Amino acid sequence: MKIQFIGAAHEVTGSCTYLEINNFRILVDFGMEQGRDVYENAQIPCAPAKIDYVLLTHAHIDHSGLLPLLYAGGFHGEIHTTDTTVSLCSIMLRDSAHIQEFEASWRNRKAERKGEEPYVPLYTMEDAVGAISQLRPHSYEEKFQLCQLLRGFL
Repeated sequence: MKIQFIGAAHEVTGSCTYLEINNFRILVDFGMEQGRDVYENAQIPCAPAKIDYVLLTHAHIDHSGLLPLLYAGGFHGEIHTTDTTVSLCSIMLRDSAHIQEFEASWRNRKAERKGEEPYVPLYTMEDAVGAISQLRPHSYEEKFQLCQLLRGFL
């Protein structure tokens, strides 16, 4: 088993931990950094499409906020979390995408007048909806088996 702390190792924001277990690649959270960025998060050590699963601890944006970016990068696995977190993320990730797109539109109006390059949002509403569709709800006390090959590890 390999473990790598991607984010929130030196700060309390941008939570993400990468695990490799029996050739499976798993993220625990994939959160957005908030506030002043003192320490830059590491990159996940593989392409998003190679991630097999995400385990989401809770809905706070510093734990879930980059899931749409993961989806945009090609991740099509399952995101396992509690049913309450699914409900909250359905609202929060759409709201975050709306903010991303609104800010890009505002910046692009200014950039166009100055002849600057267009600003691309971190992710779009389509990416947020795609990530939301990958959420798999579990009741809070429910024990579940992620997959047969991980039995005994998680």
